[in-house]
Amino acid sequence: MNYNKIFFFDLDGTLCPNNDLKVSVEMIELLKTFPERGILPVIASGRSFYETKPLLEMLAIDSYILSNGCYVVCQGTVVKESFISNVIIQKVLSLARKNNHDVGFFHQNGYAFTGISTATSEHLSSMNLSKNIIDPNYYRKHKINFLNIYLPKKEETIYQNIFAKQANFFRYAPMAIDVLPSDVSKSQGITILLSAMNGKNISTYAFGDQNNDLSMFSKVDYGIAMKQATRELKQKASYVAQTDFGVVEGLKYYHLV
Repeated sequence: MNYNKIFFFDLDGTLCPNNDLKVSVEMIELLKTFPERGILPVIASGRSFYETKPLLEMLAIDSYILSNGCYVVCQGTVVKESFISNVIIQKVLSLARKNNHDVGFFHQNGYAFTGISTATSEHLSSMNLSKNIIDPNYYRKHKINFLNIYLPKKEETIYQNIFAKQANFFRYAPMAIDVLPSDVSKSQGITILLSAMNGKNISTYAFGDQNNDLSMFSKVDYGIAMKQATRELKQKASYVAQTDFGVVEGLKYYHLV
């Protein structure tokens, strides 16, 4: 099928306002009309495949950029998967132990933690993650796409100062940062997906709310920020929603529905 537009949708706080991987009935009905109108909907999320699979199947979406760009699938075909090296993982773990921070290991089929502190428990509750698997050696048994470190914003520079040239850092929640391979971002995921599609002369729109969406907004033609988006993302946006129904509002603003 030939597409003339691509919509990149962040999930938590955007397509799923309550961080519960649930989409409104109105949005579900709109998504059904996109293919016949030459629009390809793409999920671009920090979440992994094991979390999003039921939603992707329900929405019949076969193109997605997950784990903030670690896992890129174009129309049902995996076109890129990136992993963080065990060398970097071990260095992060060493620093985390010194600072009493928990670390989470994530790949497309599961996850585990080095421990469950108050900060970690708070984050898991906010993301509706119920399985608390503690296994400090999980990374030795699985290829890991990315890490989480559970800590307040004021403490994240401890890691950024040391690993700035070895990894990408994105804060997407009050008590957690993502640690990604250095060449990975949502922007890079978009580049890979468009290349796989041989996509030229296609208008691109992105919908998001957090700073892990900044690179995505830099890549697309139009970036629509949610009402509750971060200040940095709003500054980058071509349109900022004024209501709590930011995705639909943005679509209407650009006469896309």
